[in-house]
Amino acid sequence: MKLFSFDRYTKPGKGVDKNEPKKPAVIRFFITLWNKKYKLMGINALYVLCNLFAVAFVPCLFAGCVGIYSAFCGNAINYTVYLKTMLFFTVLFTSIPVFTTGPSQAGLTFVLKSFVKEEPCFVWHDFKTKARSNFGIALKTSLINGAVGTILALNTTAYMIIANPENPVYSGALPAPVLFLFAATIFFIAFLLIMMSMYQYHMIVTFNITLKQLYRNSFILVLVKWLPSLLIFVLHCLLIGVPIFFIPDVSYMSYVIVLILYVILYPGVVGLINNFFVYPTIKKYMIDNASADKSADSEQASAETPEQTGANDVGGNVNAGGRFENGRWISDDE
Repeated sequence: MKLFSFDRYTKPGKGVDKNEPKKPAVIRFFITLWNKKYKLMGINALYVLCNLFAVAFVPCLFAGCVGIYSAFCGNAINYTVYLKTMLFFTVLFTSIPVFTTGPSQAGLTFVLKSFVKEEPCFVWHDFKTKARSNFGIALKTSLINGAVGTILALNTTAYMIIANPENPVYSGALPAPVLFLFAATIFFIAFLLIMMSMYQYHMIVTFNITLKQLYRNSFILVLVKWLPSLLIFVLHCLLIGVPIFFIPDVSYMSYVIVLILYVILYPGVVGLINNFFVYPTIKKYMIDNASADKSADSEQASAETPEQTGANDVGGNVNAGGRFENGRWISDDE
């Protein structure tokens, strides 16, 4: 009887066609999100725990800016809107990330990059290893971005004070063209900072790159991909803003829901979206581009081209050989 036949267990299955075309990035994102959901929640919680300083700093900065504005303008504050806006900026700017603890962001980015590339990954070990091996440059990057973000927040507050028509002291102190130039400059620098932060940590865990090369390359990539980067940022704003501003206020339930989502989901999902967009961009313009301004030793270049014993330098030459150690390529000459 066919029902009790054991042939079905001995015949080879359909298998996977090695020439099967790759699914679109959107489909692969949702497949990865579903298949890695538990690992994603775990690494997200670990990241939030390691990022508590930034999570505490952003609402303090926001509260300080609102306090300065209120002191000069004396306008009444709608505390519901105030709390929601503060929560929105805290979740958004620590997830993108502009304000972050650099080493923990490096560890998270490497794990998410492995998910995107469908490579095996030991989540806890790789998070710790990449945070440690990239500690110096990741910490410097987070401090620079955090300082620039703080200055932008204070400058935005100053602009709102001066531009407020109800302010009897400062209203009309500067002509309209100067105010417009002031606002445009703040907006442009803020846009660059947010967009560059999407690329920086991916490059940190991929290349032995200097701080100067890191900011130069991320700046160029933002200019090349400014429209897709902007659309990704708008998507992040919707993903975070909709639950905050549209969940009804019932005993602060909306805040509890958003905080739970933040601890188990938001930084990981935002980072996964960024990596699905950033990895093909970096591969096209840096990994596959021998003349790109990158370090002489690239982890990714060796991984993408196994036939090479080393990695391409800026001029496209190939080094003699080496090994990987804590996520870094160490040449035999060293």
